[in-house]
Amino acid sequence: MPKVASILKTADPWLKFLILAGTVIYLVEISTGASATEHAHPFFWWVQSLIAICFTVEYVLRWIDDAQDQHGWHYPHSALGIIDLISIAPFWIGFFLPTDWLHLVRTFRVFRLLKFFRYSRSLQLVALGFYRAGPALQPLCFSMTVIGLFCSVAVFETEHPAQPDKFTNLFDAAYFTMVTVATVGYGDLSPVTTLGRITVMFTFVSGLALFAGILGVLGSSFFKVMEEEIDPNIDPIEEFRKERERQLVRWSDPKSEETVRPS
Repeated sequence: MPKVASILKTADPWLKFLILAGTVIYLVEISTGASATEHAHPFFWWVQSLIAICFTVEYVLRWIDDAQDQHGWHYPHSALGIIDLISIAPFWIGFFLPTDWLHLVRTFRVFRLLKFFRYSRSLQLVALGFYRAGPALQPLCFSMTVIGLFCSVAVFETEHPAQPDKFTNLFDAAYFTMVTVATVGYGDLSPVTTLGRITVMFTFVSGLALFAGILGVLGSSFFKVMEEEIDPNIDPIEEFRKERERQLVRWSDPKSEETVRPS
């Protein structure tokens, strides 16, 4: 089987063009109202179909190329492979979904811009910072989930009897909690009972504390990544693989960190 790496390298400039062209054409389509079923124009459908087919061929070729190198079948579940799959999946899934869902499915075309992740070292370093921060973020995110769930349930239990027209279900309470913790405060929902207000004050303080912890972890991770990977000879994608191996070892054996830690 011939190598396909050279074909992909030659096609990279055209793929970059298709990423931008597909996004711009989609924005023109929805801006002119051509995405509506009654005003649909075949030009947009054919262009988007052609772009999706090109990206599908690229996905298959990269899978073959990955199978030919030392990484084996690593590509499908790698960061690059997942991004490439997201860029083509909405097109093919759209053939099996009801017509009412197509407008939502089309919005995923915007995620094709993530394919620039393959060509931008800066984006790769930012993603590496997020990935390395993952183990530290998990307990913080879990704590945030517990507090958010508690606030949602407590607000619903206290405010539903007093405002049945506003807090009609648990989703309304969860929406109010998210808006409160994010400090957005639209003002469309607000507690009127004493217990509800006490719950919101507790959630606001604890949520901000956890949110600050999350920002601190991310900031520290980004700083270390930019400091350590400033050498242009270091490949961020290779660092992804190394970090993944370290995390797999860490999860499989909790004592592994002590065994590999230098004395």
